[in-house]
Amino acid sequence: MFFTSPARNNVRILVLFAVALGLIIPFTACNRRRVHDAPPSYGRPYLTWQNDPATTMTITYHSEEKPDSVVALYDIVSDPESYHFRAEGESWQIPGLPDGRYINSVELTGLAPGKDHYFRIGDGEEFSQEYKFRTLPDDNTPMRFAIGGDTLATRLFRDLIREVAAKDPLFLVIGGDLSYADGRFERIGRWNAWFDHWHEEAVTSDGRLIPLVLAIGNHETNDLDGTHEERAPFFFGFFPQGGKTYWAHQYGGNMGLIVLDTNHLVPHKEQVSFLEEKLQAYQDLPFATAVYHVPFYPSFRSFDCEYSVAGREHWLPLFDAYEVDVGFENHDHTFKRTKRLRNNEVDPEGTLYVGDGNAGVPPRRPKCGRWYMEKTAQTPHFWIVDVSDSEMELQALDRRGRYFDAVTVRSRAKHGDTP
Repeated sequence: MFFTSPARNNVRILVLFAVALGLIIPFTACNRRRVHDAPPSYGRPYLTWQNDPATTMTITYHSEEKPDSVVALYDIVSDPESYHFRAEGESWQIPGLPDGRYINSVELTGLAPGKDHYFRIGDGEEFSQEYKFRTLPDDNTPMRFAIGGDTLATRLFRDLIREVAAKDPLFLVIGGDLSYADGRFERIGRWNAWFDHWHEEAVTSDGRLIPLVLAIGNHETNDLDGTHEERAPFFFGFFPQGGKTYWAHQYGGNMGLIVLDTNHLVPHKEQVSFLEEKLQAYQDLPFATAVYHVPFYPSFRSFDCEYSVAGREHWLPLFDAYEVDVGFENHDHTFKRTKRLRNNEVDPEGTLYVGDGNAGVPPRRPKCGRWYMEKTAQTPHFWIVDVSDSEMELQALDRRGRYFDAVTVRSRAKHGDTP
């Protein structure tokens, strides 16, 4: 037991009184940077996809030491002591990362579409508490997801994720610029803070973990000469998504989503054949969409920005030819919704572009008067998107859980429906 002098007790009382009045910030608050320099909650899982979102799930967690093995026990019934299925994964480190953490990951395959699955992770001897996720449907069952970009590990990001989780999406897409660590090891604290916010808030009202779909942005990469993994060590090291910066999956029975790289590691031109192949594959689906970082139609930066021009030159002709329904854009740190556009002109049957990457970063004031804009605002947000076989409803959600904009895109005649 510790004893203190009356004088010391008086000092403590004065300090506590000052803290209560807000005259002194408590140690834990004023040293938030130090807290985030510590590793995130080791053992807390997060989810991505490498393959079909209806039948697979990739579970990843970090640890201070390398586990003897990486094991997931799982089932569609919540009975932690008698799961019927087991999968084994692997561990790796990001070369050069000073804290030497291990990233441990296991992919579950052969899952039942559209079902809740329960799992525990461990080293084969000791296992975590039970967690839950839901696979995507593989039929025309309506589906909800959330999408935004440019997050940063801010209180704003945390508030937005809390409100998004309350809307119970099946997954969340971030269109680049996650923690703003720029692929630099000395900024690992930004990732620790980002994961802290994600683990604390990204759980739905019925207790499901929300899978992540992540595009690459300019703040995922460094200026080093090297491989893609060396240029974007955290993007590849933390998030198993198939090992590329561009890919596509069918998400549910009604939508194809193409993830693209706006010249952060792979030039626009090198993705043209891939983009056309995927757009051809999604022609029979009710909706074809794409997400990427730098916008074709910026709301803050110049219309003649190099990467915006490249996107319009190399990808826009395919968007127009294959009638992409929605382009999800980011990078400019505003809210925007364009008019429907085709061939760089207003067309009521054209593509809708929404964005513009304001899901945690401080908002910018958008440029007014651009011919292609329908609505802009200086409002942080995520889009909540409901997809059925006949329409896609997009609602912009702010940090207080309020919808402040909405638009509906209907399935077109090209997909077999009436316009």
